[in-house]
This record gives sequence, C-alpha cells and structure tokens, in this order.
Amino acid sequence: MQTFSHQERFNHYLKLMTLTYTTAVTQLQRRYGAVKDDYFNQASYQQFLAGQVRRLQRGNYTRTRDGLCTHHVAENRFSNMADAATIRKYQYPFSYQKSAQLVYADEVEHLILHALIAKETDGQFGYHGYREYLSKDVWAWYVDHQVPQRNWRQRCYGRSLLSKEEALTLFDHLERGPLAQLLKD
Repeated sequence: MQTFSHQERFNHYLKLMTLTYTTAVTQLQRRYGAVKDDYFNQASYQQFLAGQVRRLQRGNYTRTRDGLCTHHVAENRFSNMADAATIRKYQYPFSYQKSAQLVYADEVEHLILHALIAKETDGQFGYHGYREYLSKDVWAWYVDHQVPQRNWRQRCYGRSLLSKEEALTLFDHLERGPLAQLLKD
C-alpha cells in the first residue's frame, strides 16, 4: 500500500472536500483499491429480508488493520446501510451491499464523504452520520486529544493523524465549503 507524508495526506483532505461525491469516491477507489468482499453474505441477507434469520452475516471486507473504514457508496440515496433494523424496514436491495458498491476510506476521508453527500442532497442524506458519529470522533481524537481505546480504532486514529490546528482547519474548511449552505439554513 502506498504511503503518503503527513503534509501530502492533509493536502489530500483539503482537495477531497472540493470534489463532487462521485469524483471523491472514484479517487478513493483508485487510492485504496477495490473492496475485497461484499458487506454482508448474500444468502444471509436474503434470508434476513425474508424474516428467516435474525442476524446478518458480514462479509470479509474489512481493512481496519490498515486503519481504513468501509463506506457504502449509495449512502447518498439511503440511510444507515449497515444497520439491520434500517435494512429490514426499508428492504434495501442486496446489490448495494456488493463490494463494487463499497469504498475504503480513512476516518477523515469518511467524514469528508458524508459532508459531500450532505451538500449534494441538501442534508437529506449524509449529514446525520457526519454530525452524530464521524465529526464527534474526529473532534474527540484530534481536537480534544482523546485517543481511542480499541485496537482497531487506534489504527484508524493513527492513519488519519492530525494536529489540533489541522483538525480545526479541516472543520473550518468543511463548514465554509461543503456544509456552508446546510449550516446557513
């Protein structure tokens, strides 16, 4: 896997937030390669939707050992695509759980993807994940210096490692860039 200097990574974040969501996803797919497996096992998924099983069986897609998250590309059209209750309620088709519909991202890239979704959908999608989960983690990690305790979260923390000043700059750019119109309302 290609490594980037701290400054290259930070500049990449600033550039990423100026792109369209689709272009950003394409760039991340090129950067990290294809996701190696579907998010859920297809048979398990179909049985779950039919009410035949209670739990979804996950695929072998993770790269948390590399500090990367897995993002559903269709989150610009659907909410909570990894949440069993939401999947059952809305009966999301399995096609959106396939590896070709996923992309790897570090925690800051994931935050930026959700900001881009929020911008392009006028807050209908993406903003809840941005506000309730991702921004809270990035703020806690890099502004409040709360290093996560779980091993896989520590790897995610280390992968995106920002100084407090860089994190504040990043949030400022997000609020003046992709989120500007949404926050104005």
